[in-house]
Amino acid sequence: MGLTDDRLFGIYVPPLTKDELEKWLDGSEKDEVSADAVRRELRKQEFWLGLLHEKISSCHEKGVQTAHLDELAWQIQNGITGLKRKIKMFSDLTTSSIASAPITSVDHVDTRCIEIYEEKQLMATQQMLREDVAAEKKTIAGLCWKLEHSQLNSEEVEEETEEEKEEEEWKERCNLEEAARSALISEIARLRSECANLRARLEMETSSEQ
Repeated sequence: MGLTDDRLFGIYVPPLTKDELEKWLDGSEKDEVSADAVRRELRKQEFWLGLLHEKISSCHEKGVQTAHLDELAWQIQNGITGLKRKIKMFSDLTTSSIASAPITSVDHVDTRCIEIYEEKQLMATQQMLREDVAAEKKTIAGLCWKLEHSQLNSEEVEEETEEEKEEEEWKERCNLEEAARSALISEIARLRSECANLRARLEMETSSEQ
Protein backbone atom coordinates (compact mmCIF):
# COMPACT_ATOMS: atom_id res chain seq x y z
CA MET A 1 0.00 0.00 0.00
CA GLY A 2 3.05 2.25 0.32
CA LEU A 3 2.18 3.56 3.78
CA THR A 4 5.79 3.94 4.96
CA ASP A 5 7.08 5.88 1.94
CA ASP A 6 4.33 8.45 1.37
CA ARG A 7 6.83 11.26 0.76
CA LEU A 8 8.58 9.58 -2.17
CA PHE A 9 8.25 11.49 -5.46
CA GLY A 10 6.13 14.15 -3.69
CA ILE A 11 3.07 11.87 -3.58
CA TYR A 12 0.52 12.84 -0.92
CA VAL A 13 -1.14 9.99 0.94
CA PRO A 14 -4.29 11.05 2.84
CA PRO A 15 -4.85 10.04 6.48
CA LEU A 16 -5.82 6.42 7.01
CA THR A 17 -9.39 5.53 7.84
CA LYS A 18 -10.32 3.77 11.09
CA ASP A 19 -10.21 0.29 9.55
CA GLU A 20 -7.02 0.97 7.60
CA LEU A 21 -5.29 2.36 10.68
CA GLU A 22 -6.25 -0.61 12.86
CA LYS A 23 -5.03 -3.07 10.21
CA TRP A 24 -1.81 -1.14 9.76
CA LEU A 25 -0.99 -0.96 13.47
CA ASP A 26 -2.19 -4.42 14.51
CA GLY A 27 -1.42 -6.51 11.44
CA SER A 28 2.03 -5.26 10.44
CA GLU A 29 5.36 -6.56 11.67
CA LYS A 30 7.76 -4.22 13.45
CA ASP A 31 10.17 -3.98 10.51
CA GLU A 32 7.31 -3.01 8.17
CA VAL A 33 6.22 0.01 10.20
CA SER A 34 8.90 2.52 11.09
CA ALA A 35 8.72 5.05 13.89
CA ASP A 36 9.01 7.89 11.34
CA ALA A 37 6.04 6.54 9.37
CA VAL A 38 3.96 6.38 12.55
CA ARG A 39 4.90 9.96 13.46
CA ARG A 40 3.95 11.17 9.97
CA GLU A 41 0.59 9.42 10.23
CA LEU A 42 0.07 10.91 13.70
CA ARG A 43 0.57 14.43 12.33
CA LYS A 44 -1.94 13.74 9.56
CA GLN A 45 -4.55 12.40 12.00
CA GLU A 46 -4.09 15.33 14.41
CA PHE A 47 -4.42 17.83 11.56
CA TRP A 48 -7.54 16.01 10.33
CA LEU A 49 -9.03 16.10 13.83
CA GLY A 50 -8.35 19.84 14.11
CA LEU A 51 -10.17 20.52 10.84
CA LEU A 52 -13.06 18.33 11.96
CA HIS A 53 -13.40 20.25 15.24
CA GLU A 54 -13.58 23.51 13.30
CA LYS A 55 -16.31 22.06 11.08
CA ILE A 56 -18.26 20.83 14.11
CA SER A 57 -18.07 24.28 15.72
CA SER A 58 -19.31 25.88 12.49
CA CYS A 59 -22.24 23.44 12.32
CA HIS A 60 -23.17 24.18 15.93
CA GLU A 61 -23.29 27.90 15.17
CA LYS A 62 -25.69 27.18 12.28
CA GLY A 63 -27.83 24.78 14.34
CA VAL A 64 -26.87 21.77 12.19
CA GLN A 65 -26.81 18.29 13.75
CA THR A 66 -23.28 16.86 14.07
CA ALA A 67 -23.86 13.31 15.33
CA HIS A 68 -22.00 11.72 12.41
CA LEU A 69 -19.14 14.21 12.72
CA ASP A 70 -18.89 13.57 16.47
CA GLU A 71 -18.63 9.83 15.80
CA LEU A 72 -15.90 10.41 13.22
CA ALA A 73 -14.01 12.66 15.65
CA TRP A 74 -14.25 9.91 18.27
CA GLN A 75 -12.77 7.38 15.82
CA ILE A 76 -9.94 9.71 14.82
CA GLN A 77 -9.14 10.41 18.48
CA ASN A 78 -8.96 6.67 19.19
CA GLY A 79 -6.65 6.27 16.19
CA ILE A 80 -4.39 9.03 17.52
CA THR A 81 -4.26 7.25 20.86
CA GLY A 82 -3.21 4.03 19.10
CA LEU A 83 -0.50 5.83 17.13
CA LYS A 84 0.89 7.37 20.32
CA ARG A 85 1.02 3.91 21.89
CA LYS A 86 2.92 2.63 18.87
CA ILE A 87 5.46 5.45 19.18
CA LYS A 88 5.82 4.67 22.88
CA MET A 89 6.45 1.02 21.98
CA PHE A 90 9.24 2.01 19.58
CA SER A 91 10.75 4.19 22.28
CA ASP A 92 10.66 1.36 24.80
CA LEU A 93 12.24 -1.09 22.34
CA THR A 94 15.10 1.26 21.53
CA THR A 95 15.92 2.25 25.11
CA SER A 96 15.63 -0.99 27.08
CA SER A 97 13.79 -4.31 27.26
CA ILE A 98 11.21 -4.60 30.02
CA ALA A 99 11.70 -7.66 32.22
CA SER A 100 8.34 -7.81 33.99
CA ALA A 101 5.92 -8.47 31.11
CA PRO A 102 2.89 -9.41 33.30
CA ILE A 103 3.11 -6.13 35.24
CA THR A 104 3.38 -4.16 32.01
CA SER A 105 0.30 -5.93 30.70
CA VAL A 106 -1.72 -5.00 33.80
CA ASP A 107 -0.54 -1.39 33.59
CA HIS A 108 -1.55 -1.31 29.94
CA VAL A 109 -5.06 -2.51 30.76
CA ASP A 110 -5.39 0.02 33.60
CA THR A 111 -4.18 2.83 31.36
CA ARG A 112 -6.67 1.91 28.65
CA CYS A 113 -9.51 1.88 31.19
CA ILE A 114 -8.52 5.37 32.33
CA GLU A 115 -8.37 6.58 28.74
CA ILE A 116 -11.82 5.18 27.96
CA TYR A 117 -13.21 6.85 31.10
CA GLU A 118 -11.65 10.22 30.17
CA GLU A 119 -12.96 9.95 26.59
CA LYS A 120 -16.48 9.30 27.90
CA GLN A 121 -16.20 12.26 30.26
CA LEU A 122 -15.14 14.54 27.41
CA MET A 123 -18.01 13.35 25.22
CA ALA A 124 -20.47 13.84 28.09
CA THR A 125 -19.21 17.40 28.59
CA GLN A 126 -19.57 18.09 24.89
CA GLN A 127 -23.14 16.75 24.91
CA MET A 128 -24.01 18.88 27.93
CA LEU A 129 -22.68 22.02 26.23
CA ARG A 130 -24.61 21.16 23.07
CA GLU A 131 -27.81 20.86 25.12
CA ASP A 132 -27.10 24.25 26.71
CA VAL A 133 -26.80 25.80 23.26
CA ALA A 134 -30.09 24.19 22.19
CA ALA A 135 -31.83 25.57 25.29
CA GLU A 136 -30.49 29.06 24.58
CA LYS A 137 -31.75 28.84 21.00
CA LYS A 138 -35.23 27.90 22.23
CA THR A 139 -35.21 30.87 24.58
CA ILE A 140 -34.18 33.21 21.77
CA ALA A 141 -36.87 31.77 19.47
CA GLY A 142 -39.51 32.33 22.16
CA LEU A 143 -38.42 35.91 22.69
CA CYS A 144 -38.45 36.62 18.96
CA TRP A 145 -41.92 35.09 18.67
CA LYS A 146 -43.20 37.33 21.45
CA LEU A 147 -41.53 40.32 19.80
CA GLU A 148 -43.25 39.60 16.49
CA HIS A 149 -46.67 39.22 18.07
CA SER A 150 -46.22 42.32 20.18
CA GLN A 151 -45.64 44.23 16.95
CA LEU A 152 -48.78 42.77 15.33
CA ASN A 153 -50.97 43.57 18.35
CA SER A 154 -49.86 47.19 18.67
CA GLU A 155 -52.60 48.72 16.49
CA GLU A 156 -54.63 50.53 19.13
CA VAL A 157 -53.69 54.17 19.65
CA GLU A 158 -54.08 54.13 23.47
CA GLU A 159 -51.69 51.25 23.82
CA GLU A 160 -49.21 52.50 21.25
CA THR A 161 -46.81 54.14 23.71
CA GLU A 162 -46.86 51.20 26.12
CA GLU A 163 -46.40 48.68 23.33
CA GLU A 164 -43.48 50.61 21.89
CA LYS A 165 -41.76 50.42 25.25
CA GLU A 166 -42.45 46.69 25.45
CA GLU A 167 -41.14 46.23 21.91
CA GLU A 168 -37.90 47.97 22.80
CA GLU A 169 -37.61 45.76 25.88
CA TRP A 170 -38.04 42.61 23.79
CA LYS A 171 -35.51 43.85 21.27
CA GLU A 172 -33.07 44.49 24.07
CA ARG A 173 -33.71 41.03 25.51
CA CYS A 174 -33.19 39.45 22.09
CA ASN A 175 -29.91 41.30 21.71
CA LEU A 176 -28.83 40.16 25.15
CA GLU A 177 -29.79 36.56 24.37
CA GLU A 178 -27.90 36.70 21.08
CA ALA A 179 -24.84 38.05 22.88
CA ALA A 180 -25.19 35.29 25.49
CA ARG A 181 -25.42 32.70 22.72
CA SER A 182 -22.27 34.01 21.06
CA ALA A 183 -20.47 33.98 24.40
CA LEU A 184 -21.67 30.43 25.06
CA ILE A 185 -20.42 29.24 21.66
CA SER A 186 -17.03 30.82 22.36
CA GLU A 187 -16.98 29.18 25.78
CA ILE A 188 -17.79 25.82 24.19
CA ALA A 189 -14.87 26.20 21.79
CA ARG A 190 -12.59 27.16 24.67
CA LEU A 191 -13.72 24.24 26.82
CA ARG A 192 -13.30 21.82 23.90
CA SER A 193 -9.74 23.07 23.44
CA GLU A 194 -9.06 22.74 27.17
CA CYS A 195 -10.54 19.24 27.19
CA ALA A 196 -8.35 18.26 24.25
CA ASN A 197 -5.27 19.67 26.00
CA LEU A 198 -6.23 17.91 29.24
CA ARG A 199 -6.70 14.61 27.46
CA ALA A 200 -3.37 14.97 25.66
CA ARG A 201 -1.66 15.74 28.98
CA LEU A 202 -3.27 12.72 30.60
CA GLU A 203 -2.16 10.51 27.73
CA MET A 204 1.40 11.79 28.02
CA GLU A 205 1.37 11.24 31.80
CA THR A 206 -0.09 7.74 31.57
CA SER A 207 2.36 6.89 28.77
CA SER A 208 5.32 8.08 30.85
CA GLU A 209 4.14 6.00 33.83
CA GLN A 210 4.08 2.77 31.81
